[in-house]
Amino acid sequence: MMNFLSVSQLSNVKKGFVILGIFLLVLSVLISLFVLTGLFDLNHFEVLGHSGLRSIAAIAVLGCILAAIGYNDI
Repeated sequence: MMNFLSVSQLSNVKKGFVILGIFLLVLSVLISLFVLTGLFDLNHFEVLGHSGLRSIAAIAVLGCILAAIGYNDI
């Protein structure tokens, strides 16, 4: 899996960011699929009055940001 993500040359902290980011992206896609198929109710993901769709999207955006930080070459 590490070779698939091309993280073998990254430091441990950057690897952690990339793996956590990809995990959050996959999690948000799975949650979305479960909501679409009816296994989960979108109302379960409401946080502080915001819709569940917004919460799931926030997980995906956070995953993208973490993966981008991890792949950043400074």
